[in-house]
Amino acid sequence: MQYFDIILFAVIAGVLAVRLYRILGVKSKIIVEKNEEPAQKEIRLNIEEEEKKDNINIENGEGLKHLQKAQPDFNEENFLSGAGKALPMLLEAKYTANKKVLISFLEDDIFRIFEKQILDQESKGHTITNCEINVSEKLIEEVKTQDNVAYIRVNFKYNEKFIVKNSDGSVFLDMSKDGDEKTVAWTFSRPLASDSPNWKLFGINQIN
Repeated sequence: MQYFDIILFAVIAGVLAVRLYRILGVKSKIIVEKNEEPAQKEIRLNIEEEEKKDNINIENGEGLKHLQKAQPDFNEENFLSGAGKALPMLLEAKYTANKKVLISFLEDDIFRIFEKQILDQESKGHTITNCEINVSEKLIEEVKTQDNVAYIRVNFKYNEKFIVKNSDGSVFLDMSKDGDEKTVAWTFSRPLASDSPNWKLFGINQIN
């Protein structure tokens, strides 16, 4: 009788073990499939995005048509409008020593040039106030695409009015009436693969 009971319990235990394995096995399989498939798809998408960025390679060239071919959404009118606003904004930032604005829109070499001019101004105890800068003419002079970076040179004509004061508040130079007529050529740059629409000031040339 004891042997029969032992055999019976063994059979029951075996049946329960098989059922338990089947239940747990099926659930485990479902969980793995649900968790793994989205992860694999997500990794695949990330790889594709990285490959797209790495494969961007625009042929070097010159001219507005070449740039528009490489970047169809480029609009000459919109660019010149932005450039016409950038010049007075950046000059006023330099005169008022607003480095936060300058560092956002200048390449490193140009920032150092502007920073030196700010330091020279401060060392003389000069402050510039009443800035008024009006652009009268802006014209694209040269367009170049090199190593996946676009460069656009713009000729500007503008009038600037300002007052330079000494540290004691006395007027050192007053250009607030007629102002000063100037012509400059500024070169703006922007990586073609950049997510930012902003162009940075890459080069400056004082014509007069």
